[in-house]
Amino acid sequence: MLDFNTQTTSPNFLGGLSSIADPLQAFENSGTLGNANANDGIARLLPPGFSEGGGGFSIPGPFGGISNLLMQLIGMLGALLNGGAMPTGAGNAAAPPENYFSNAGGASTGDPHLSFSGQSATGNVAGTWDSMSGHNDLLDSDSIPGGFSISTTPTAPNAQGITYNASASITTNGGGTVLTYGADGNATISQNGSTTALARGQNLTLPGEAISWNADGSLQVNVDDGNGGSIATTLSRNGQGVDLRANAQNLDLGGDLVTGATQSPPQRIGGPIPVPPPILNPRIRYTRL
Repeated sequence: MLDFNTQTTSPNFLGGLSSIADPLQAFENSGTLGNANANDGIARLLPPGFSEGGGGFSIPGPFGGISNLLMQLIGMLGALLNGGAMPTGAGNAAAPPENYFSNAGGASTGDPHLSFSGQSATGNVAGTWDSMSGHNDLLDSDSIPGGFSISTTPTAPNAQGITYNASASITTNGGGTVLTYGADGNATISQNGSTTALARGQNLTLPGEAISWNADGSLQVNVDDGNGGSIATTLSRNGQGVDLRANAQNLDLGGDLVTGATQSPPQRIGGPIPVPPPILNPRIRYTRL
């Protein structure tokens, strides 16, 4: 396995990564006389302003920036080959910031169809679109103490490639509480790693959270921030999967529902990027086929 986290020349990859990291090692120019190794007895010409202190080049000016950039690119390549994510600065890319909504509603229903509509400080945000994939972050809010997020998992595609929500989960309490509702109408609750089935008609009251069953077998989850902000989520069966509807007031909201609705027009999360039409040369006569 290649180790891209060092600057050695072993193993030799396209002449050694150290030669890539030092673009000036491959050529020589007129300047100060110096030795790359005091014991090799070989004199080399260095450009003015360069020195060999500490056994390596000290690269000034714009050449130093080029060298640093190449080292960053090599680090990114090594991370990708090792299965890691592309680094951004000192850490991984942060999630998009949440926006404040005085009133909002979102849903994942049918096969599934996603929708979101909300009133934010910058105006109304609304959209409806399709998505056949699961969503690890369908909707979230950091306004709720301990956090709040909704995720969905898809069924296997049918012959037409259509999927449904096999289950939907609501995570609260810093990840310590996870409520999952399945397409069979049954629900489980996991608290600090211990999972139990939630009996029909069994209502629970947790800090800042109330879980209750409706007469039709759907499950209602209400959370609040203690300052007038709240989210009411209803999970129900639709015959082939789980329907999910959420209504929020006076909270910061984020996730795929908010992100998808802000696209113009709304597009399926993870969908292909539209390709603009080619620019035609006005001097060439084209024939329509």
